[in-house]
Amino acid sequence: GHLRGGESGWVRTFRRSLDRVDALVALLGPGPWTLAEVRAAGWSTAHIRRAVDRGWLVRPRRGALDVAGGSGPAAGVDPAELLRRRAEVLLDRYAGGVVSHASAAVLHGLWLPHAPDSEVHLISPRRPDREEAGVRVHGSRLPRDHIVDLWGLPVTSVARTAIDVARGRSIEDAVLVLDSAARVLVARAGIDLRRLRDAPELRAEWSATARHELWSAYRSVRRWPFTVVVRTAIPLLDPASESPLESRSRIRIASSGLPEPEIAVPVLGASGREYVVDFLWREYRVIGEADGTGKYGEDAGTVRARLRAERRRQRDLEDAGWTFAR
Repeated sequence: GHLRGGESGWVRTFRRSLDRVDALVALLGPGPWTLAEVRAAGWSTAHIRRAVDRGWLVRPRRGALDVAGGSGPAAGVDPAELLRRRAEVLLDRYAGGVVSHASAAVLHGLWLPHAPDSEVHLISPRRPDREEAGVRVHGSRLPRDHIVDLWGLPVTSVARTAIDVARGRSIEDAVLVLDSAARVLVARAGIDLRRLRDAPELRAEWSATARHELWSAYRSVRRWPFTVVVRTAIPLLDPASESPLESRSRIRIASSGLPEPEIAVPVLGASGREYVVDFLWREYRVIGEADGTGKYGEDAGTVRARLRAERRRQRDLEDAGWTFAR
């Protein structure tokens, strides 16, 4: 059919069917999905049966469906890229919508307190709150200066996204999100984040800049429910925080009544080598380290090498008279 200058009817039907499967992945995210989710996405029982018969969909277990070969992140698609594709499809259906909340956080690269849900979050001022197959619509106002273009999509700004995600969270979760928003703002200004830990003046300057951005975004939602935690968290943010675990630890230390530590400061070991430690109680000769398995890498070889280096570092600092608390 292509050689004759057009596609045959069978080829057109084949392409339309594959387009429907692609649209299903874009709408619902990685499978497998329940039958109810697929039906809510507009598939009839006949469509489902035909797709299974032709091998485009499979039934990995009773009551579930998935794309043949799998459609999850293990298939090699970056989660942010998959989210972007899904958002493109949904924004065609929800004209005027803006990607928001946890979905915007993934696109901006913010830290999240918990793994994002499978829904694409959109703010649509002209629609009521609703949940449909693969999408959560938030019907709320959104000033123009809270919208940015990211990858060709309308997305809530870094500051507005952080505030939307932090609302109603615990103080630890809220600070974690705001720390990461501050880091993104610094990085997008072309500042090397590692410099913040070595330059207190630069760190103070960019902490103030990030707070200003977040306060500006906060003003438009300050009367909304669950914003008290945001007001409490903004003064506590620190763009020099290197991980979610470090952010949580900093707030846990403050809330537990311990003396306030110095944060991310250089300390000399017995060898004369300088190390930057997470927390330091100089008066008590105590070093605090935010520790977790993710700190040492993912593959076994990297983990072993980093653990050996960490043990050497700790011995060097202990030989200089410091005590470790992890």
